[in-house]
Amino acid sequence: MVWTKESREKQSNRFLNPFKVIDYRGEVIAVYKNSVEAEREGGFQSNAIRQVLNGRAKSHKGFTFKRISIEDYLDMVGEE
Repeated sequence: MVWTKESREKQSNRFLNPFKVIDYRGEVIAVYKNSVEAEREGGFQSNAIRQVLNGRAKSHKGFTFKRISIEDYLDMVGEE
C-alpha cells in the first residue's frame, strides 16, 4: 500500500491532542501536536505529560503543559 500525502496527514491528525509547554516564567517555549511528538522531539516523558494535562501532576521537568485547540495549534505552527 502506498500512502499519499493526504492519507498520511489524515492518519497523523487522528491523534491530534495539541498542547503548549510553559516554562517557570510563564513563557510558551514549544507547541506539540501530541505527547508522543513531545517525547521524541523535546525529551519529555509522554506519560508524565499526560499526568500534567489531566491534573494528576503539576509539572514535569520544571515545565507545565496546557491543552490548546487545534485551531490555536495550527496558528502557532504556521499551518493552514
